[in-house]
Amino acid sequence: MKADEKRKKAGPRRYSVLVVDDSHDDRFILRRSIGVDGRLEIIGELENGEDAVAYLGGKGKFADRGSFPLPDLLLLDLKMPRKNGHEVLEWLRSREMSEPVVVVLTNSIMPEDLQRSLALGAAAYHVKTAERGQHHAFIQALEQLLDERIGRMRSALAG
Repeated sequence: MKADEKRKKAGPRRYSVLVVDDSHDDRFILRRSIGVDGRLEIIGELENGEDAVAYLGGKGKFADRGSFPLPDLLLLDLKMPRKNGHEVLEWLRSREMSEPVVVVLTNSIMPEDLQRSLALGAAAYHVKTAERGQHHAFIQALEQLLDERIGRMRSALAG
C-alpha cells in the first residue's frame, strides 16, 4: 500500500504544537481549546523567547530531539521576557528554517506588530480572545493552515 493510501485510511493528519507564551492563563485556554478538537497536540509549553530559541535550536536541556521534537506549529506570543516574539521570528529567519509554521497569537492589535510579524515570516497573526465560541474556529483555521502549508512543503520536496 502506498504512503498516500495509508495516510488516507489513517484519517486526517495530526500536528504537533509548541506554545510559547508567558501567560499561564493563555496557555491554559489553549490547552483546553486544543484538547477538545483533536488534530493538534501540544508537545511543549515555554514561557519566554530565550527558551523557544534553545528548544528550536536543540540547545542545552532541549538537545534530545526524542524528548523535544521539532513541532509542526509554533504558537508564539509577542510580548514576553528574555526575547520577545519578534526576536524569535528574527532568529528563525536567520536560520532559514522552513519549519515549524509560526502563528503569532498576541493581545496586540497594533498594525505595526502585525506587519512586522508577517514580514519576519509568521504565517498568520491572531489576536487572543477569551470568547469560547471563537476558539473552535481558531483551531480549525490552524488545522487548515497546516494542511495547506505542510502539503505544499511535501509537494515541493517530492517534485
